[in-house]
Amino acid sequence: MQLSKSFDYAIRSLVHLAMLPPGKGADLRAISISQNVPVSYLAKVMRHLVRGGVVSSTLGRDGGYSLRKAPDQVTLLQVYEIMEGELRLVECMQSDGSCAFFNGCTQATVWVRLRAAVEGIFRETTLADLLPKGGNGPVQTAINKEGGYARAGA
Repeated sequence: MQLSKSFDYAIRSLVHLAMLPPGKGADLRAISISQNVPVSYLAKVMRHLVRGGVVSSTLGRDGGYSLRKAPDQVTLLQVYEIMEGELRLVECMQSDGSCAFFNGCTQATVWVRLRAAVEGIFRETTLADLLPKGGNGPVQTAINKEGGYARAGA
């Protein structure tokens, strides 16, 4: 099982924002530099997060992106659903746990159990759980290097 780049970049960007001082935002370039994510790809990710209600964007010199909710209020499952839609591990699995192709699928119980395990971990893990313990040094460095105008663009 491999999660998408979009989901990975979204989580990394959200952690970056969660590490900022309260009331502060970061522009796209600062996030891109600190997380080693291409700016053009990150712009698409951030648009999804803004539309999903997890991030807000503000234009202008002091603008940028910031979290709309506290880090302990944003779960990995919320972010996954914003970026990817419903959690489906195999194409044939329907939301009720049945197989889309035929009745009596012998694999369905395994996929249902696996989905429940992944969904449970994603539901109970928040951005706060992913924050490094003891400071936000690397984020400040990337933000201070950036300067200039924020390009929220969402």
